[in-house]
Parts: sequence; structure tokens; C-alpha cells
Amino acid sequence: MAGADGAPKRVRMDHEARRGQILDAATGLFLRRPYSQVAVSDIAEAAGVAKGLLHHYFDSKRDLYLEVVRDVSRIPLPVGTPAAPGEDPTWAAAIDALLAFASENQELWLRATTVGDDEVASIVDDSREVLAEQTIEALGLDDTPVVRAVVRGYGGLVQEVVREWLDRGRLTEAQAREVLVRALPLLLERVLPELRP
Repeated sequence: MAGADGAPKRVRMDHEARRGQILDAATGLFLRRPYSQVAVSDIAEAAGVAKGLLHHYFDSKRDLYLEVVRDVSRIPLPVGTPAAPGEDPTWAAAIDALLAFASENQELWLRATTVGDDEVASIVDDSREVLAEQTIEALGLDDTPVVRAVVRGYGGLVQEVVREWLDRGRLTEAQAREVLVRALPLLLERVLPELRP
């Protein structure tokens, strides 16, 4: 809708809706371009807000970027996707969703899983804890310290296997999927019983 001067008319939104609008615009930009190539003015323009209003919701571009990383690093486990024979359908669906997300957001995935930024590393670590909880619940495991340690350790394997596929090219997507779908069940079936007191 345009105002009397022909310029787009700004729509009043409640605080959370406007914040979400800015976050969505920033997410779109950060998923497509490196952090250094996204200016605050780009985000404001994409969100349809003034730069001053953007700073009302987020203190800095860095704060907004960290919020984007926090949002996109939490991928809920999907259920109900068909799996190949011998695969747990819930687990196969979760791996397929993770690989699709990593492929679609390759640059952000690789930056977020690269050591060097303590704040991003902390966000990714928190997300791995949430993913471990979801995994333990989805697979119906007892949430003991040993089980959680094995599932969290598997998270490190996920990062490296996806990097071997996306960044180093030493694995194909199908090979990465095979490793990730089969590794955790093997750890839980064959290794975990040996670790229990």
C-alpha cells in the first residue's frame, strides 16, 4: 500500500512481529552471503524498516547475526519419513533433514561449525545439547550421562562427516548419509552396553 507521496506506507506491527520480520530478512541475507558482505542498511532495506528501527530491536549487526545462527542451528527432528530397509524411520528422517539443511545453507553451516568464533561456538554447543535431548527422546533412550555423552560425541562426527561432504569433497552426499544413519545405532547397540557400569 502506498502513501500520498507514492512511497510504500509502513504498517504498524507489534514488537514481536516486527522483530520477526527483521530476523527473517537478516536470515535470508546471511544464508546467501558471508557476514562481511551484509550491511546493516541491506538488512533494513530487506526488512522494509529504517536503520534506526533495526537498532531498536537488535543492538548491532553482530547481535542480529548471532540470533540468526541461534535460530537456524536448531533443526527439529522430523518424524514419519520413509526409510530404507533396516533403517529407523525417525532417525533416517532426521539425518535427511539435517543433510538438506546443510546443503541449502552450506556457507552458514560451514561457518557455524568452524572453530574460531567463541560466541558462535557456544550457540552451536547449546544447539547440540538440544539436539541430543531430542535424539534421546525420539529414539526412546534412557537419558543417562553415558547415553548423553555418546549422543553428543556423535554430534561431533556429524559435523566432520558433513564437512567432508560439503567442504572437502571426500564423501558424496549418499556416503555421508550412510555413515550418519548407521553410526549412532551401531554405537548404541554395540558400544553403549560395554560402557554401562
